[in-house]
Amino acid sequence: MSANSIYGYNAIIREYASYPPNLLLLFNGDHGWGAASVYDVLTDQPLMLVLNRRRLQAWKEKSSIPAAILGAPFVHYRNLRQIKKDIDANGTVAFPAHATDLMDAVFDIDEYCKLLKSLPSEFHPITICLHPDDLTRKKDVIYKKHGFNIVTAGPKYVPGFEFVQKFYEILRSHKYATSNQVGSYSFYAVEMGIPFFILGEPVDMENSGDITMPPKYSILDHPMGVFATAMFQGPTQVISEEQKKFVEEELGVHDCLSGIELRQLLLESNNRAIQAYQEFLKTGQGEVEDKISTCRKLVDYFRSSGEKDKLLQYILKSFEYATPRAEFCCHLGYYFLNAKQYEQGVFWYKLGTQLEKPISSLMTYILNIQLCVCYDRLGKPELAYEHNEIARNACPEDSQVLHNKKYLERILGIGSPEKKEIVQEK
Repeated sequence: MSANSIYGYNAIIREYASYPPNLLLLFNGDHGWGAASVYDVLTDQPLMLVLNRRRLQAWKEKSSIPAAILGAPFVHYRNLRQIKKDIDANGTVAFPAHATDLMDAVFDIDEYCKLLKSLPSEFHPITICLHPDDLTRKKDVIYKKHGFNIVTAGPKYVPGFEFVQKFYEILRSHKYATSNQVGSYSFYAVEMGIPFFILGEPVDMENSGDITMPPKYSILDHPMGVFATAMFQGPTQVISEEQKKFVEEELGVHDCLSGIELRQLLLESNNRAIQAYQEFLKTGQGEVEDKISTCRKLVDYFRSSGEKDKLLQYILKSFEYATPRAEFCCHLGYYFLNAKQYEQGVFWYKLGTQLEKPISSLMTYILNIQLCVCYDRLGKPELAYEHNEIARNACPEDSQVLHNKKYLERILGIGSPEKKEIVQEK
């Protein structure tokens, strides 16, 4: 999944903007509250969508890529569904400062649990909502040791509304929210009328592999972090006017594009980007990898838009610059599979598996599951089964390969006979 699939942002933006389901979303966006990362500035997307006016100004100082205020996708989701705090909401939900893939939030969890337990009775019961990266690091064990109920909104990279739906189910059922560090959850809570407060000592973020960040840092290293932390010092049972105004500014509540405006902007940006990519290839300038990368963007776009002639044009165009790459063989295999020309599909998918350059386990999975489909359509279940097994070795728990395995074993007489089903393709 793309970076914009984090927390289901792509799905939320598509819904908010009534964006055509068959078109790629060509943008880079803010993924949380704070400062833009180095990776954001290095984006190759034609549009940057930011949370608020503060981030818009900061972006303009760093990049010439056009930017606009999207506001917070979660707030758009909440407003579209008119989600409100439950009438019988009770207790407090705590969102401890969380780790990421490459950064760990370091603080004394045992001491933090003691502070939570020491809160006045009106804040109880207390539920701990853990980020998926903290669950991966087994931090739930410590909170459970202290007797807390643990919940989570689920995996962070999702195709739809799974994460945001669960997040608001958790949030809306509580009267108060807290953390030991200001984060996006702070703003989402206050925005929907739930008082939020900071409890506990400052948190250090320790780097375990992010080359763009220092070995250790804190939110208090930044003026905005200091300001926000001071504003939400607690405990509190009310939301001040100052907090409300600050939250609405940071979430872009009154400054964001409407859904109609966002849709128009995205479509216009797409058109400009596609034209620029096409013009770049016409010039004949640039390094080989730049040309290959541009072909990749055009192929991805025209595959999503269903423009088959242009899809084929830029797959073949990539062959002018270098020997076939596995990804373009895969695209060409898909082109023929979609046209029900299965022998041609087999040729290109097999070529993709035979290239000398190493390919990723994901590409191995895709090429072989598609070979499975082609061979099944050609009435060759033995070969279909063989390639499905290769795909299964690459992605053992994938639901599609497991489905295909059961189906093909029935066809080949390996398993018990049941109702015939069709193999699933990628």
